[in-house]
Amino acid sequence: MNLRTLTHTLNLTRRLNMNNRLLLSVATAMTLTGNITLAAPFGTFDPRSLAMGGTGVASGTGANASFYNPALLANEQRVIVEFPIIGFQVADPDELVSDLDEFQNGSELNDLENAVRNFNLNPTRNNATSVTDNMVTTSDKVATFSNRPLEGALFGGTTVAIPGESYGMAFYLAGQASGGGQLEYKDAQTVKDLTDELNSAFDLQEQWDTLTPQQRQDQLTALVTNSKYIQVVDGSGQLTISLNEGAVKPQSEIQSRAVLATEFGFSYARNFEFQFGELAIGVTPKFQKITTIDYEADVDTDPNNVNIEDYMESSSAFNIDIGVAKRYGNGVTTGLVLKNLIPQSFRTVNVTGRGDIEQKPQLRFGAAHAKKWNPVLSSVLAMDLDITENSAGFDDKSRVLGLGAELDLYSTVQLRLGYRSDLSSDSYTDAITAGLGISPFGVHMDLALSASPNLAQAYGGLQFGFRY
Repeated sequence: MNLRTLTHTLNLTRRLNMNNRLLLSVATAMTLTGNITLAAPFGTFDPRSLAMGGTGVASGTGANASFYNPALLANEQRVIVEFPIIGFQVADPDELVSDLDEFQNGSELNDLENAVRNFNLNPTRNNATSVTDNMVTTSDKVATFSNRPLEGALFGGTTVAIPGESYGMAFYLAGQASGGGQLEYKDAQTVKDLTDELNSAFDLQEQWDTLTPQQRQDQLTALVTNSKYIQVVDGSGQLTISLNEGAVKPQSEIQSRAVLATEFGFSYARNFEFQFGELAIGVTPKFQKITTIDYEADVDTDPNNVNIEDYMESSSAFNIDIGVAKRYGNGVTTGLVLKNLIPQSFRTVNVTGRGDIEQKPQLRFGAAHAKKWNPVLSSVLAMDLDITENSAGFDDKSRVLGLGAELDLYSTVQLRLGYRSDLSSDSYTDAITAGLGISPFGVHMDLALSASPNLAQAYGGLQFGFRY
């Protein structure tokens, strides 16, 4: 018996292996939103808030109040122009990239190739068993990559804040592309059935010399009749086994979902006197243009042949954010904000079967303490906490606690540190944040970076502006 074309069995696992790189490129190239719903965690894309652990509900300024809490505009004393505000996020919550890299450099595929080569040189039953065992091992390894998303987001925006005696206002324009991709492995049963068929062929090979011509013909006929994945040809006293390439075609799929959002808003805040003292109340009505992408294709699909417009749906919506802020005489400020007051549902083509993309209200509390120590040094300490549990990623939930601190030297150099923890999900690990601000003569630049200890997620932001 000659298994001269058995090397084709490598295609099943090797194509899946190669297309895990496609999964990486799909998720990365789209910069996509593993934040698969718009009810994703609060955006921490402006560098000051990002560097301070994602805080801003009580510690924000006119530069970012529209994104965190519009009520803070009521106490802004300067005209502020921010352009551009740029941010990014990448996340590998299940450490897929490191495991893929380990697989690419591992022994599974080489062991399978060597087993096939050894069998073709010496078709013994032991060598045959090595082939099927290594096929199962490789398949089991690829299966561990299933349903482990790679996620990312890009953000860009600009804002203009205008102060008043007891009120403040701001206009902003922002765009965000966020999404994610993952592999759904569906070929474990195919590999099992294929190895079962090969083992049946190997058994026939082992018995071949002991069988009568009629027994050979009967068993060969039964093997061919019951086989889905292999083809057996009897000729010149030998059996030649080859794969039925159409049947062995991988069934595993790559799934991607993304949201492309453009948002224009106007924020207004005013101080009101109550029996308990002064309270700032702010609102941000906003218009949103939303495009969703819902994509699924098998791992053999050539991305160059995909028309992405076939997987897109566009819609628009109106929504509103409401915030309050209370300032105390000892430098403490507390704030509460409700973002996206009106629940929304944005259509998708739903080829992944995951339904439409939801935008749900988000409630967050914040507290901050600001102190001017002397003419040289001032500081801010801040804490934000999600009250609502928000959707994040393909199936995960997120509820973030952020802690941050800022030291301001000569009102010119700001040093920032923070810590961000997800209280809901084991997938989204804690992160350390840091940043730098430079603001001489009313011109400023902010820079921030954030990463988890194992680099499962990373954020970055850059911002330029004027304050006078």
